[in-house]
Amino acid sequence: MKKNKLLLIAVMFFVSLFVITGCSSSDDIDNSKSKIYGLGETFQFDDLEITLGKDIAFTTLDNEFAEEYGKTVIKLPITVKNLKEETHSLNMFYYSVFGADGTQLNSLASYYDDSVDYAGDLRSGASYTKYLYFIYDKDGTYAIEFDDWTTQLTVEFEVKK
Repeated sequence: MKKNKLLLIAVMFFVSLFVITGCSSSDDIDNSKSKIYGLGETFQFDDLEITLGKDIAFTTLDNEFAEEYGKTVIKLPITVKNLKEETHSLNMFYYSVFGADGTQLNSLASYYDDSVDYAGDLRSGASYTKYLYFIYDKDGTYAIEFDDWTTQLTVEFEVKK
């Protein structure tokens, strides 16, 4: 009886291990990371056509209840076009912004009405230009990594205040 339980546990362990490693196999991922995009370049991601604008602007976060109150914020234009037949939008959980020192920056979308995070769905073929908002940490190379578990790509750009 104990041998059967141990055998069952061992089989379950190896099946679980196989499933986990099989799901995260690099063969399933479109390795678009090998090409790094820049501002002004258009690329496709998650059935969307995306262009990050070159016009980087700076603003100050003026919400006194925000932890980042009074800090300098980068405002980066982003144009998104839906390539699907049904309504679709950029999922806020599919991208991360990294500052000049390589650490992930928090989105400040909730403080701005024209943020892409709350832009809503687009009908097929429709597009809009909204903004990404994140803290300016210092001059240098920033990166935005897009990842929907099937496609990964990176946009890198220089920020100089």
